Amino acid sequence: MLRRVLVGVGSRVRKIMPKKKTRLIKVRKICVFKPGAIGDVLMTTPFLKALRQRFPNAQIDYWVGKNSAFLLAKNQNINRVITFDEHNALGKRAFRMLALAQKVHNTNYDVMFMLDFSYLANVFAAACRVPVTIGFDRGGEGFPLTLSIPYGKVKHQIEYYLDLAYLVGAKRITEPRMEFKLSTDDMKFAEQFFKKHKLNPARTIAIAPGGARNLGQDMPSRRWPAERFAQIAQKLAEQGWQMLLIGRSPGDDEPVPAMLNAAPKAVNAIGNFNYRQSAALMRLSRLLICNDSGPMHVAAAIGTPTVSIFGPTDPRRKAPLGAKHLWLWNPVNNTYADAYADYKDPRLIRNILKVTPGKVLNAVNRLVHS
Repeated sequence: MLRRVLVGVGSRVRKIMPKKKTRLIKVRKICVFKPGAIGDVLMTTPFLKALRQRFPNAQIDYWVGKNSAFLLAKNQNINRVITFDEHNALGKRAFRMLALAQKVHNTNYDVMFMLDFSYLANVFAAACRVPVTIGFDRGGEGFPLTLSIPYGKVKHQIEYYLDLAYLVGAKRITEPRMEFKLSTDDMKFAEQFFKKHKLNPARTIAIAPGGARNLGQDMPSRRWPAERFAQIAQKLAEQGWQMLLIGRSPGDDEPVPAMLNAAPKAVNAIGNFNYRQSAALMRLSRLLICNDSGPMHVAAAIGTPTVSIFGPTDPRRKAPLGAKHLWLWNPVNNTYADAYADYKDPRLIRNILKVTPGKVLNAVNRLVHS
């Protein structure tokens, strides 16, 4: 109801207000704002590269939820990473949201890029009172912004973020790639782990059976059942593959008993290591089998092939790009990706079950033999 009222009022105001010409001449300080989950933040990294090329001398600060900040620690296209509690952001706690907007305002930015798609994000951007605010217009929700691009047409999220950079004159990137840098210590840890557990990188398949949880919201319709991951683990073990179980989020260990029962020799690394260490373990693996989740994006960013299983989200918007990544999906009608989806809707939960173990196994075999 609130969304419809705000969009309706905003649309009428826009019709009677004269259009303003926005010129970005002296841009000294830029705010990039994204509450986002792990995958969402990683998909903005090509945009950061384009933005840095467009404004080589500007100070670029990335305001991001504290749980995803580690992804940006070594990114050379930004000057500062500023964290906040994403659980209280964008309408969840009004007073704290206004306090955060005041902090952004006090930093005296010239331009703010809002990399979230909701109307509340755009209202928040207006509350920050930055001279120029740039973001997305999803069905009329871009009215609080200075500049916006339409969101709705099916194309990859990375391309949508890049469109914001192109809007301000950035050069086009033909093959966008996500960035996430692992340290020497991260890779040494992974090498020692593989050696300790006698894992052969050429014969090890990582499986991330969990994920699909965001800011405390459970998303069962985006999570393939544990018993199906167990079936895959058993079939791969019979083919002579070694299995490494990966996961970090709360609840990721729920499928472990079934998987270890099906493949007793699988090595369980779920919940024992930090995100960077888990990423390094994936980097040494032959490929990753996973849900539509953070590990999928991390694996793609570090160069590990993926076989991903999608539920309500359209993979044409979010699946890893490139020939060495395969996704499986039973299409559903969702105009704005899964923006308004009820992730506990029984119909959507049944939908992901239409991705069978046989289809996943075929995708794995296609990748390893390509």
